[in-house]
Amino acid sequence: MSEPSSFRPGLFAGRTLAITGGSTGIGLAIAQAFARLDADVHVLSRKPDHLANAATALQGLGKGKVGTHACDVRQPTQLEAAARAIGKVDALVNAAAGNFPVPFDAMTPNAWGTVVDIVLNGTANTCRAFRPVLAKEASVTNIVAGYAWTGAPGVSHSGAAKAGVLNLTRSLAVEWAPVRVNAVSPGPIDGTEGIKRLADDLGLRGQLEGSVPLRRMGRAGEVAQACVFLASPAASFVTGACLVVDGGQDARGPFGSLLAGG
Repeated sequence: MSEPSSFRPGLFAGRTLAITGGSTGIGLAIAQAFARLDADVHVLSRKPDHLANAATALQGLGKGKVGTHACDVRQPTQLEAAARAIGKVDALVNAAAGNFPVPFDAMTPNAWGTVVDIVLNGTANTCRAFRPVLAKEASVTNIVAGYAWTGAPGVSHSGAAKAGVLNLTRSLAVEWAPVRVNAVSPGPIDGTEGIKRLADDLGLRGQLEGSVPLRRMGRAGEVAQACVFLASPAASFVTGACLVVDGGQDARGPFGSLLAGG
């Protein structure tokens, strides 16, 4: 089910979105939100079967075109070819990610390098490849995570990479103006692979929901609406920011559970 939109129909008509990691999960929800507002949506993914499923999920949602591009964010030349094929881009979203929980002492150099290469280097590669085709006042949105600034056990590779993406976001916001560069930090989002493992496979749904002041997990469509906002005229004076979409989980802090009695 789609998330109700507060944005006027046709808001992105004639404008183009390019999104990495847009074929599944939160990335697909973001692509769908833009498609419903009549953007031309171009999804980048390294898996052809995922791209085919995304094309089906996006078809007919709006009046814009749908394009899919098989490429790996770790391969700059593939990204450059996709950028040339797409042409002018008004909104770029970096949602490609890789993560798997493992304690640092058990983490191999390859495991560390793979996640950092997808998340941090992949974001940098994509930004560099698409820079020549970004519209003068384009919007770039990078997907990060709350543990980028808090740290968390088992995700040192992803946390370090996301922290780097957050720093890159702020640096490019200064260097690339009037292109606006922001980040969105989702909290626990129901239906994603990571949350499925924790909530369903490990039976931690109650604890996860209890860690959020709003007492529920988020929906992918709610993250998507935040990305739409940052790319919209309503955020025309917002750059270098990180919009946290986590139901208050980060604000609760380390003693929140004691003070809240839960």
